[in-house]
Amino acid sequence: MTTPQIDERAMEAGAAALQETIVDPGPLDVTALAVAAALAAGLHSAADDPAAALDKCIVLDELTEFAEKLVVHDRPGGIGTTVEYVEVYEDASGVRLGTATGNAVVLKMEPHMWQFHQSVSELADGSFEAVGVIDCTAMLRRMTQVLRVTGRSGRYAGKSGFMTLAISDPNQRPPHYSVQVVLC
Repeated sequence: MTTPQIDERAMEAGAAALQETIVDPGPLDVTALAVAAALAAGLHSAADDPAAALDKCIVLDELTEFAEKLVVHDRPGGIGTTVEYVEVYEDASGVRLGTATGNAVVLKMEPHMWQFHQSVSELADGSFEAVGVIDCTAMLRRMTQVLRVTGRSGRYAGKSGFMTLAISDPNQRPPHYSVQVVLC
């Protein structure tokens, strides 16, 4: 079955992840992510209790992300191929929290596919932008990717931090991703 607004390659990404012979999940727990964000914001020192970083930041944990719309504009050889997408965020109960609208550009195809990503996430309490370069091959092996996040409006305005992204359910079509966002 093809969903008209999602490119078939995106729908099959979970199947590709299931076929990977090297599965190496490396989740970064939310406390470690908060320490990194608080250190980057100058609100935390290495000597501080790691758990204290959680109190200094806005933490969005146990989010699920999946494609609602994904369009690929192919280029010969793959490099320069662009992707436009709208992703849905749900909480642990399956309640829709908002969307991320963004784009990606394929930077390199071999031996790993590297992509530049930029998106703006709109939630009821504000928005933030995520930017970074991710290793899609590593992601198919269920390795966690980290993007830089900057608050744009609402309770996120003026704050910065990080977002993690990892395939959580490759059996879904499109696959579901586990997301954590921490801004300080």
